[in-house]
Amino acid sequence: MGDVRWRRFVLMLVPSLGALGVLGVGMAQGAVPVSFALSGRRMQVSADRLSGQGFGLYPVVVRSADGERHQVLSLTMRSAAVYGLCQSSVVDTPLGRYVVRLSTRDPARPSQVRGLTISARSIEADVDFGSLVLNKDARTLGADGRAGDYGVGALGFTVEHVKVDSWMVAGGTFQVTGLKVAIGRDVPTCF
Repeated sequence: MGDVRWRRFVLMLVPSLGALGVLGVGMAQGAVPVSFALSGRRMQVSADRLSGQGFGLYPVVVRSADGERHQVLSLTMRSAAVYGLCQSSVVDTPLGRYVVRLSTRDPARPSQVRGLTISARSIEADVDFGSLVLNKDARTLGADGRAGDYGVGALGFTVEHVKVDSWMVAGGTFQVTGLKVAIGRDVPTCF
């Protein structure tokens, strides 16, 4: 075993941490583009009701694992209470097609989410927006919104009977009350 050359170690560590910090701040502010590959498998997301603060909707392009680009709507929520949450996806396995479904057991008990982003192909819902702004600069609505692109923003929102055909769902924090996970050929999709 050799001796650690602490001076050399520190001389390499400090600039590396500085560069990492600059990249982290740049990604958080949207100045440095961040991308990740999606599986390419669509999924359904539904909820009986969502209510919360900080709603945004704007167009973006996502790339699936096969390299194909897809135009989607980025739906963002700063914080929300979600009632009757359901997510399902049809998967092909060596044993045939199966449905994987995640849902809440008690639709009357809300799940809490912060920093929610959904990449959606289509959205169906009944909405009630507070302080709605149409044609808002998409850059002000989320990290992946482009300056000058069309966007919709609202300070407060209540959305009911939600059905989303989606590529991806990401949450900064998800607190799900009574999660139920199932897989099977006879497991129903969310809608």
